[in-house]
Amino acid sequence: MYFNTRDSYGLIARILHWLIFFLVAGMLIGGFSLSYLPSNGLKSFVISIHKSIGFTILLLMIARLLWRLYSPPPRDLGDSLVLNYAAHVLHIVLYILLFLQPLVGILMSQTYGYPVSVFGIFELPQIIWKSPLLANFFSKVHTVIAVLLTVSISIHAAAALKHHYIDRNRILIRMLKG
Repeated sequence: MYFNTRDSYGLIARILHWLIFFLVAGMLIGGFSLSYLPSNGLKSFVISIHKSIGFTILLLMIARLLWRLYSPPPRDLGDSLVLNYAAHVLHIVLYILLFLQPLVGILMSQTYGYPVSVFGIFELPQIIWKSPLLANFFSKVHTVIAVLLTVSISIHAAAALKHHYIDRNRILIRMLKG
């Protein structure tokens, strides 16, 4: 089943969820590791891949949002209205952060004066001028968003595990198997 139903996530929602998760997890690990790499060809290569995957995540998030509008998620399974509301807020926060992070990364790169090439296939158009002051600002924002993403994803995963092991409901299973 490709579409979400009242009780389960469809194949497309599950693929987008897990693909974005694994890409973002790798990007967070890679991004935090960049400062430990020596400034040489390897670091330039890793940054180039980081930018390309970041742009890919942005495209996947657009697809995910459009799919969510077309095929709404299943109903809430939790018994607490407060916790259900908190889950909805957390999902909104995750979507905002997952859109902001690649956009801020693009702005950061361009204000440093570096183009954003996507896997060497094409280059994103320059949307902002070179500015060391703005580059420093976007760099700090990019780091803060990475930390907020790490915390938000951890809370999201912890909540899914709580639903599975403590509440014994199907919230985690329906994202794994539908």
